[in-house]
Amino acid sequence: MARDAAGYTLLELIVVVALMGVVLLAALPRFEGFLFEDARKGERFLVGALQTAREEAQRTQRGRMLHFDLQTGLVWESLFPPRAEERETGLLPPQALPGGARVTAVEFPRRGRITSGRAEIRFFPDGTSDRALIQLRREERVTTLLLETFLSRTKPFDGAVAFDDPRL
Repeated sequence: MARDAAGYTLLELIVVVALMGVVLLAALPRFEGFLFEDARKGERFLVGALQTAREEAQRTQRGRMLHFDLQTGLVWESLFPPRAEERETGLLPPQALPGGARVTAVEFPRRGRITSGRAEIRFFPDGTSDRALIQLRREERVTTLLLETFLSRTKPFDGAVAFDDPRL
């Protein structure tokens, strides 16, 4: 008796679906990074702005200041101290962080925690800066960036961190 029915058996379909599931599980970590890429845009932008301000202060031998308006969420850069003709102009125009992130607090060891108004971080020609913790929020996710005085690298922490935290 010849078999005339065209198509796949149930066993063949089960094997194919199982193989597709294994491939999907193997590829999921790569797609997870792609899906949550937007959440880190603001953090990467801010780390880049901090690094650029430090490098430009050294290169030009003029201090820089990164400003944070905690009410509007705007960030901008200016020269420090500004000359009379430079008082109103900024080097980096005020802009919001990408990806919907906002700076919600800036903390200094001596000046304390600033959660409203404006906060400024200074970068000096010798390559040093103010030591600061910068807290960012995007929806429910909180990240804190540690800016050390002598180190050019910014260290990220998940969640809110203060200077009395043992992780520092």
